[in-house]
Amino acid sequence: MNKLFKRVMPLVVASASIMALASCNPKTPVEEEKTTITFWTNFYQDQQVEWMDKKAAEFEDLYPQYEVVWEESGDYPNIQEAVNQVINTPTRLPSLAVCYPDYVYSWLDQGAVMNFDDFMNNQEYGFGHTTNENGEVVDETNTVKDDMSSAYISDGQGFQVEGTYSMPFARTSEVMYYNSDVFTEKGYEVPTNWSEMITLARQMRADYPEVFTDENKGNAGSGAVAPIGYDSYDNMMITFAEMMGVPLSSNVDANKDGTLTKDEAVLFNNDEMISMFSLIKGWYDEGLITVSPTLVFDEPYDHWINEPFTSQTSFMVLNSTTGASWCATDDFVPGVASMPAIDKNMLTGGNVSASEAKVMSQGPSVCMFDKGDEENKGAWLLYKFLTNTENNAELSLLYGAAPIRASSYEEDNVKEVMNAPVSTTGDGETEDSTSYMTAQIYDIYADYTANNQAFIAPVSQFSSSVRDAVGTVLVEVLRSTLSGEELTNFIKEELNKAYENI
Repeated sequence: MNKLFKRVMPLVVASASIMALASCNPKTPVEEEKTTITFWTNFYQDQQVEWMDKKAAEFEDLYPQYEVVWEESGDYPNIQEAVNQVINTPTRLPSLAVCYPDYVYSWLDQGAVMNFDDFMNNQEYGFGHTTNENGEVVDETNTVKDDMSSAYISDGQGFQVEGTYSMPFARTSEVMYYNSDVFTEKGYEVPTNWSEMITLARQMRADYPEVFTDENKGNAGSGAVAPIGYDSYDNMMITFAEMMGVPLSSNVDANKDGTLTKDEAVLFNNDEMISMFSLIKGWYDEGLITVSPTLVFDEPYDHWINEPFTSQTSFMVLNSTTGASWCATDDFVPGVASMPAIDKNMLTGGNVSASEAKVMSQGPSVCMFDKGDEENKGAWLLYKFLTNTENNAELSLLYGAAPIRASSYEEDNVKEVMNAPVSTTGDGETEDSTSYMTAQIYDIYADYTANNQAFIAPVSQFSSSVRDAVGTVLVEVLRSTLSGEELTNFIKEELNKAYENI
């Protein structure tokens, strides 16, 4: 079967669509002898699609008893919702799915996800082992367990039951992309904290009145442009809370009774959080910042924060390191900088005193669903193959992510990117633009690691709901037309509602 047709198009999470996907790809009698491994991914960029098609074919050549059917399944929440819709029908679950670790909590309650421990430590086909064509177990040097960061593996542990229920696929973080042509033209300094960011955004509005008009500044949810854009608005709330020390969530059993309760885990309903929402709302109403859900375009579908950036109606955007290819353009030179710092001083009208920011260490991770011994083994082998030294190096570059294997940093393609000169013109191909942004991103990763800036948001059975709740409340607050005491009361009501709904 042609590999192109074995790749299923993106999931629409309605039940009927999922049922239709489950019935796709009829097999010939020969194919029915093989075990099918289904992988739901968040791949949708052309290079990622081509890579996965190629790797699926290579895996099938290596293990002819398996057939790989992978699907472009949307972003993380789309995959989560798709799994939730079929969780009670195991035959419709995939073999593997890209996920955030906190999604796994609810799936564990259903008994649907597999513990990776036995697969990792298997003496015949676990990490560092494989079986040759003569049936002999031999060393597999490019999949050694100790070569993979134990911190990344531990992300998939610490659930309500002992074991490892998700595995790292790549590791991403967030950076600031900026229009370096604009910065050069006006002599702007790249901001290192949010005091400088906000001051600069006000200056940009003054310097570019034809871009940042009052009618486009973003009041009442009509926002099209602003000097600053933040793509993942729920990430913004989590990251700001971490840097400011504002209580948001916890996975600590404070009562030490062996059960994590909602009161112990869900902490966002507090006065400091209300102040944080008010602070961001003030920036938004001033036309200094916007977030992706408030963008309004002619077409009735979602848009991402990269679109005003590449169209030069936003000059600084906070986005995932995976967003490099989306922020690439031939029209100007996109620069990349570290996440700006923020602290509690801004809640009371002061300036930031913290010198270093905290940044989220994020997925993608992968979980395995219980599909029977042979399919589970094949799913593990596929995961191990896709994350070996060579493939992990390739994948990390495609994702704009940090490799999860130390040996991947020694691969020539990673070294070539890390050592590549940074382009100083916007006259090249977009692919070149992506490459020199990736080079800057790898340098920033090195700084994040050296300065111990990365943090992992607390993972619990409540963490996914907390993420959704604060993101939803932020959008409602930004879209409101309230101010002063009315705004404060509205935020309180929305936080109370969000808490009660968890």
